Order: sequence, then C-alpha cells, then structure tokens
Amino acid sequence: MEAVCKAKEVHNKTCPYGGTATHVHLAWFDLERMGWEEGDVICGLVVVGDSKVATGMMRVTCDAEPDGGGREEEEAEAEVVEAVSTQEVAPATPVR
Repeated sequence: MEAVCKAKEVHNKTCPYGGTATHVHLAWFDLERMGWEEGDVICGLVVVGDSKVATGMMRVTCDAEPDGGGREEEEAEAEVVEAVSTQEVAPATPVR
C-alpha cells in the first residue's frame, strides 16, 4: 500500500499532461496475492487488473492522459466481446 501511495505522489508531480492520478494498474497475480480486487480504492486510486503490467510492477494513470489512462481501450474491448457473444452462429455446411 505504501508503494501505491508513493507512486501516486510521483505521478502527480511528474505527469506531462498535468493530471491527477486516478487509477493504479497491477498484474492480476499481484491483485490476488495482496487480497485486493479490481475496483478497490487504495490510497485514493481505483485498482485495475491489467495483463499488460508485469508482476511486481504497477502503472499509475490519470484521466488527462491521451488514452484516458488505458480504460477506454479495455471498455471498448469488453463491449466487442459482449456483442460477439450474443450473436448466433450459423452451422457450417460442407463444401463439395
């Protein structure tokens, strides 16, 4: 928890976009190991499970970042998966 608070301070002092930290991205393994869940709030940051973050590392993001702190891409991906999972699949016919 102390490392998250320090990372937040560093982000807020050095963010090139002038944003204030809002999320901390952690590897799923680390979330499980620490007993945290996605959506928990640690040191004022919302915890996000992120497969792009290596175990033992973290990424602090803010909404001022051009990609929205990485959340937009994840949300768009989830919407696509949900849309595809609701479509019916037509059985394939053998080619002769």
